[in-house]
Amino acid sequence: MASHRKKRNKLLKPSQAIHALHPQVPKNEVIHALRERVKELTALHSTVCVLQDDRLSTREVLDRIVRLIPPAWQYPEITAGRVLLGDCESRTPNFRRTRWLQACDFRISPALSGRIEVYYLKKMPPETEGPFLAEERNLINSLADMLRVYFERKLASKALLDAHSDLERRVKERTAELEKLNAALKTEVRERELRQKEILSYQEKLRGLSAELILTEERERREIATDLHDVIGQTLAMAKMKTGALRGLCAAPEAAGGLKDLASFIDEAILATRSLTFQLASPILYELGLESALERLAEDMRKRYGLLVQFSGDNKNKPLPTETSVMIFKAVRELLMNAVKHAKASEVKVSVRGAAGKIAVTVRDNGRGFNAAAAAGYGTDRRGFGLFSIREKVSHLGGAFRLSTRPGAGTLAVITAPLGKGKPHGKENTHL
Repeated sequence: MASHRKKRNKLLKPSQAIHALHPQVPKNEVIHALRERVKELTALHSTVCVLQDDRLSTREVLDRIVRLIPPAWQYPEITAGRVLLGDCESRTPNFRRTRWLQACDFRISPALSGRIEVYYLKKMPPETEGPFLAEERNLINSLADMLRVYFERKLASKALLDAHSDLERRVKERTAELEKLNAALKTEVRERELRQKEILSYQEKLRGLSAELILTEERERREIATDLHDVIGQTLAMAKMKTGALRGLCAAPEAAGGLKDLASFIDEAILATRSLTFQLASPILYELGLESALERLAEDMRKRYGLLVQFSGDNKNKPLPTETSVMIFKAVRELLMNAVKHAKASEVKVSVRGAAGKIAVTVRDNGRGFNAAAAAGYGTDRRGFGLFSIREKVSHLGGAFRLSTRPGAGTLAVITAPLGKGKPHGKENTHL
């Protein structure tokens, strides 16, 4: 305990310790220097406490900092101070400008700068910087640097807060705009759905009307063909029989020759009537089906126009609605007539296949072809209008029409249509 007490007694006060290190310095000067350092440290500590309070405005910060200046300098009673930041200024009550000035500038941003000014109100003994101590220069520099850092941080925080507020505002505006656009889009989608339903309904009605039109037209054609066959054909047949009977009764050579010529004319009329009957409504189409009717059409084209038509079918049962059979038959006949009249073809291949619930009819000729894009205009060109009619009729019955051609390369046409349901009649289900 005695030794510990001896050590405690050996501890010296700060002024004693400094005097012991520098015995040549008078003791009163040492005490004065220590007091000045305490004042400086107190000012720095108080400044830190002020700058830690984020609730203070710029004016309040400057007012509190300027009050800390006089007590921290060597001669408080004759010290005046001023702190400036942009347009904001704080002064000590006794402030006035003199020639004894110590100042430090600081810059927060390119557009904002500040300044700390310390004035002695009367002449004092010269020191390191006029009447000011070197430690006071360090102090004013430290205060300026602390204010710079504080206001830089505050400015950055304000900029960040403004950016956040602006972002929130823009997000709200964009959200409101998107909500309006979304509402408008939903309305437009509903309107489009309604229009689409209306279009589908109209298309369905159009398909029904198209099918009904085809059937009605075909009934009328068949009635005309029946009249030709039953009335005119039978009348011509009876006339031929009467002519043959008259030839046996007439002995005069002149009369016999005239009757022979008359019989020849009647034969030609009968053939023409049969041909017209077939063109109006092929009986084979309704009695034996589409493949048989197309095969007979190929033979008729060879006889009438000298066009070599090669027909091939798969001989499978393909139940087709009546309107589909009639439409395909007329479309193939239209394509064959185009091959004869426009393409100047010498050979055409027609094939019929059924697969995957569809029928596919292919017509390929070796004619001179044409510009399909130009024909798609469907102006006054008979071929263009015929192709347009085929495409529309096939489409209305749920099928498709594909055409591939170019000048000098022939033409390929493919017709596809859905098969019907139920038991086919003969080869095809084609009852009217």
